[in-house]
Amino acid sequence: MRISLKWAGVTAAAVTLSLALGACTPGSSSTKDAGSGSITLNGDRSDFVAAYKIAGDALSKVGGSTIDPRNVPSTENYQQVIRSSLQTNSTTDLVKWWNGYRLQDLARSGGLEDLTTQWNDAVQKGWVSPETKDSFSYDGKVYGLPLYKSYWVMFYNKKVFDKVGIKPPTTWAEFMSNNDKIKTAGVAPLFSTQEAGWTSFIWFEEILSKLDPDFYAKLMKGDAKYTDPTAQKAMAIWSDMSAKGYFTPADTAWDSEPSLFQKGTVAQVPMGTWRNGTFTSNGMTSQDYGAYVLPMVDPGAKQSVIVESGVISVAAKAPHKDQALKTMDEWLNPDVQTPWVNKIKDTSANPKVITDDPTLKSVTDQVANTKPTELNRYWEASPPALIEGGVQILASFMVNPSQSNIAPTLDKLQSLADSEWAKWKAGK
Repeated sequence: MRISLKWAGVTAAAVTLSLALGACTPGSSSTKDAGSGSITLNGDRSDFVAAYKIAGDALSKVGGSTIDPRNVPSTENYQQVIRSSLQTNSTTDLVKWWNGYRLQDLARSGGLEDLTTQWNDAVQKGWVSPETKDSFSYDGKVYGLPLYKSYWVMFYNKKVFDKVGIKPPTTWAEFMSNNDKIKTAGVAPLFSTQEAGWTSFIWFEEILSKLDPDFYAKLMKGDAKYTDPTAQKAMAIWSDMSAKGYFTPADTAWDSEPSLFQKGTVAQVPMGTWRNGTFTSNGMTSQDYGAYVLPMVDPGAKQSVIVESGVISVAAKAPHKDQALKTMDEWLNPDVQTPWVNKIKDTSANPKVITDDPTLKSVTDQVANTKPTELNRYWEASPPALIEGGVQILASFMVNPSQSNIAPTLDKLQSLADSEWAKWKAGK
């Protein structure tokens, strides 16, 4: 998820402007410009536009349709555009979204078409893991197919590591030792920012999931509390790492991360493997950087890894619904997924598709060797209103990551969780 997101709120005027601009720009949700035999798709990632066209060409060869992609550059505006347009006849045929509770939130509004038949067919063909169904479902029906499968890893600059004389860590102690050595060498060990809003959850998620994956899963489901001792311990680790000067400043520009990483100004970047496409497009190769799964805090604990998947869905009011559904029959076809993931430089949700990217191959090899517990990313793992309020609270903590600010931060998070879980369960 590559976004420039500030959670100060979106005014009605901003939403109106976004919709108005969408009607006359390449980011449009209008379907009028779709060519013959083509279906429209709206998304929030400009780097995917060319890949959508490549996937569309592959789809047209196996019985689907070509894709006419649109793009709304701000994900904040994009969410507003999609929520509004799905209730009208101006929606695109396909929409890019997120899985988990975000997909459920959209599905229960009635804006998405049931894709259970497409999902079941894909499972029978071995094109998708049946264990992941819940992440794409609401009330027993599937409402989206996976766009990709991103593992959250630590990208590292090989030149910095070679200069410092370190290797990717296999234990948490080695990870911390590496950070000390990198800092001593005058390089920022770890990228961190709250500037884009959503990015403030990254280190909370990474530390908590590597501390106790079972607790992380329970917390995301509302079965544990942010004020519990495990969450307190995770925050204490985060605070200590900040005090040691491991992170870039909290107000570091999100968009500067790729260049800082490429220059070696920052040595390591925690991010989903979808970020791999940015690095390669900037000219970096496997000689310049690599990736590793962050080790567990407890060396005896079973490895865990955060997993993220974008979603491609069919609008319930899609102008070319039959065509769109037929196209989704083939979305997970290896003949489509192979050129798609090789273009976006990420891994496929289809286990039969092998990436040609060496950095991604190293990640999938690590996953195959350790067989980690896979956990849903924070952004999709709880009701959207809880997450969007939570990232604001975590962003405030990053401005003052002191030990004394841990309890107040967790109290605020739990108060928000109590309120939003009650609303979610009430169907509000």
